Amino acid sequence: MTSSLRYTAPTCTLMLLTSGPLAAEHVKFETGSYRNKSVLYYERQTLSLSKVDSGKTISVCNKRISAETLSHTLAFFKTLDIQSWQPRYFSEGRMDGSTFTLDIQIANISVQSAGHSHLAPAGYDKITRYFNQVLIVNSCPAIQ
Repeated sequence: MTSSLRYTAPTCTLMLLTSGPLAAEHVKFETGSYRNKSVLYYERQTLSLSKVDSGKTISVCNKRISAETLSHTLAFFKTLDIQSWQPRYFSEGRMDGSTFTLDIQIANISVQSAGHSHLAPAGYDKITRYFNQVLIVNSCPAIQ
């Protein structure tokens, strides 16, 4: 019995790592200032948009979405070569201004990037437009 436990433990650990929340396909995009920002999050079944105003989170929109939304997003991100983005784009010593955070886990793309919007890599403006299209198609207000 001892030997069977040795072999099942790694399998259970692997299943937890690949099926848990960290491995779930999702897109999270935050934009705005440090205190006031919009937060877009979607995964296979759910799209949500929230506003953070002086630390208080207000839900703006929650919708069920199709699995095709993530597939379409994956294709869009591949055209932008989003995997080449660096993790940080912050101005030295600057603690204000418009910022962004992008956290993506879809298929073979895993990107976490953040920074001041004026330092964002090429394609950032296209991402904002794309996310606004996703929101509008799903009857949610656009990101300001």
